[in-house]
Amino acid sequence: MKCSFCKKEIEKGKGKMFVKTDGKIFYFCSNKCDKNMLKLKRKPAKIRWAAKKKKVSKK
Repeated sequence: MKCSFCKKEIEKGKGKMFVKTDGKIFYFCSNKCDKNMLKLKRKPAKIRWAAKKKKVSKK
């Protein structure tokens, strides 16, 4: 499984699974990722330590 926030691999038996009332499932590797996504409502693309987004320039 991969973390829904930072896209880091989660070891078997570790991490946290969160299920929303609409049926969406989120997996988190740490409490840090959990709070950033659910409580603080941050987007991983804007967080420097989270998923690294590569920009491809079209020339």
